Amino acid sequence: MSSSADFSSTQKRGNIHKCPSCGAQLSAFVSACQSCGHEFTDIEANRSITALTDRFEQIEREADERGLSGRNREKAILEKRARVIRDFPVPNSREDLQQLMFFIQPKIVASVQPDPNIEDWRSKFIEVLNRARNAYKDDANMLAEFDRVEASLSASVGEHLQIKAKRNPLLFALLGGVVILGAVAAVSSQMDSRKQHQCEEQYTQDAQSEQARLEKLMQSAEQSYQGKAYPQAQAVAGKVRWELAATTCKVEENQKAGSLWDEKRAGLLAMIQKSVDADQAAAQAAADRVSAEKQAVEQKEAQVARIKAEKEQAQAVEKKW
Repeated sequence: MSSSADFSSTQKRGNIHKCPSCGAQLSAFVSACQSCGHEFTDIEANRSITALTDRFEQIEREADERGLSGRNREKAILEKRARVIRDFPVPNSREDLQQLMFFIQPKIVASVQPDPNIEDWRSKFIEVLNRARNAYKDDANMLAEFDRVEASLSASVGEHLQIKAKRNPLLFALLGGVVILGAVAAVSSQMDSRKQHQCEEQYTQDAQSEQARLEKLMQSAEQSYQGKAYPQAQAVAGKVRWELAATTCKVEENQKAGSLWDEKRAGLLAMIQKSVDADQAAAQAAADRVSAEKQAVEQKEAQVARIKAEKEQAQAVEKKW
């Protein structure tokens, strides 16, 4: 009866590993007893792992036989090892699964010099881990152990960055420089944006003041024009010039404002000059009329005097006869 109970317990829990020194129960994937510290030096790999390592050695021999060297040799070995790892069949027995996980685990731990096939090993480890969880689905302790192992392999982002920095210090130094330059550029951009905003606000205020000044001059020139004080109107109109100095912002807008007021000044001066010319023409016409009338009177008086003289001369001749 007792033998049957022990057999049932073994079926449910699988093989129970104990320390040969103190007899304490051992967790999975340990190389030393957690109770007494006894190290295990006689752990043997199962036949699947042995076959896998033999295949890796064969791949290297084949590369040597082909006369490959340097990067070509490394590339050929890397590709064939990746194919072997991906195609390697996952065992079903609990013992084999544990040993295979123990074999793969060191190869996927983040380090300064990682295994060249780390991503292939990682994929295979996940496959083995899922198979092991299914095999130990009724063993809460083993499932918790699997979770612990998986969590221990998940390095934090900071750890990954530290490892990558040690692996490629020059690259990370360059990246750090890029980040610093980016930050400086961002700060500089913000400062430039603030200066641009301040410049635009100042320009708007100055432009409004300049426009008010020119509109006042235009009004004064028009009043003088209406009063026919043309010289004064021309003098005031000549001062209608956009005099706002060029700035680092609103350059195009400032140029357009200058051109606009140049056109207004030219139009006002042309209108005044037209009136001046019209008045001068009218005055000249009046003077010409007066001169013509005077000339006509003088011509008439001369004609009358001539007729009178001729008449007197005729009378004198008659008296002689």
